[in-house]
Parts: sequence; C-alpha cells; structure tokens
Amino acid sequence: MVFVALRIIGFAALVGLVAVGNSACVKLGQPPVIERSPVFSQRPASYLVHAGDTLYSIAWRFDLDYRVLARNNGLVAPYIIQPGQRVRLGALRPVLVRDRPPAPPGRKLNWRWPTDAPVSREYGRGNSGMDFALGADHRVRSAAAGTVVYAGNGLGGYRHLTIIKHNDTYLSAYSFDGAPHVSEGDSIKAGGLVAAIQGTGRATQTLHFEIRKEGEPVSPRSVIRQ
Repeated sequence: MVFVALRIIGFAALVGLVAVGNSACVKLGQPPVIERSPVFSQRPASYLVHAGDTLYSIAWRFDLDYRVLARNNGLVAPYIIQPGQRVRLGALRPVLVRDRPPAPPGRKLNWRWPTDAPVSREYGRGNSGMDFALGADHRVRSAAAGTVVYAGNGLGGYRHLTIIKHNDTYLSAYSFDGAPHVSEGDSIKAGGLVAAIQGTGRATQTLHFEIRKEGEPVSPRSVIRQ
C-alpha cells in the first residue's frame, strides 16, 4: 500500500510539473493576451455599448459586416453610437439590400505590407490574419490609404487594436503592444505610420495583422500582391 501511495504521489507531482512548464511556455507568433473587454463564447442577440466602442469595433468583435450591422440598427454614416446603447447583432426582419456600385478592387488601393519584419505565423489554421515578429524600434505602417475608424484597447485577445477603413469593402487591423501614432478619424496614406514600436524587455514582440472583405477575414497574401 505504501508503494502504491508513493506512485500516486509521484504521478501527481509529475502532472503538476508538466502543467507549470506548459503555462510558462509562449508559442511563437501568438500575440500576448490581455483581456480588456467582454469576451463571449458565442454571438449574443445584442451588445451593450461601452466607452470607446465604435460600430466598426463591434462589427470586428463579432465577425460582422459593419454595413449590415448599421442597417439592422437604423444607423447611417458616420454611425454614431453612445455608451449604454443596446446594439442588435442580428436582423429582426429581412433586410432589403439595394444594388450599389461595386467597390474598387483591392489592387486599386495600392496595397503594401505593414512591416518588413519576418512572418512568425501564417493565415489559416485558426489564425484569421498574419503575425510578424517585430524587433525593437520597428515601424508599423498602413497597408493602404484609408481612415482610422478605431484606435483603442484590444478586443478580447488583442492588446491594442487599430482598424483602418479603406473603402466600403475592405478594412485592415493592426494589433500590437504599444501606443498608436494615429487617432480615430485620422486619414492615412498607404505606408503611413500606424505605430513606432519602442524597445521592450523582450527581444521581439508580435504584430497581428488582418484584412477583412465585407466583414470576412481573408488571407493578406490574396490581397497584397507585392
């Protein structure tokens, strides 16, 4: 009996050591996670607006097209929302979608990569964008010309997030650790400075970059040809 008890204790200790080891490891290419906003296991019927939210950030959080979200809530540009307001995330009745001129194709936007840092994680397999390993004193730049529609603390797993609207079809987002160089409402050129990453205590940090077409994440490589 003593021998069996010792084996059980030894096995429990081994499991504890493995758990501690796993918690101490950081997967390459995974952005650090700091929860600064409500997290949902599934999309609720509505969302209570918090200070700093924009229609674009809410649409981004729930993988929705901001235009559909605006229509479902009777909002028109510039899509003003207020803290405490309840935003419906699903349509209560069929929405009539009127024909509209097609948005300019992505190549007309003169897309470029947001950084020349090496890629640490590609699009796909659970990653809705691409991750880049940034060194100290690195620059993050806009992938195309547009308007900053969100610049604030992260959504769920994002530490800091900047969202740029390029046209009615395309948005891009940049998640990083540090202060942004832009504010909501700013116009920015292709290659314009989004953030200057300063030296940190670790050798590298992660830039998480996404492009969304009509609310859906797409591979940046399918849009950026250069």
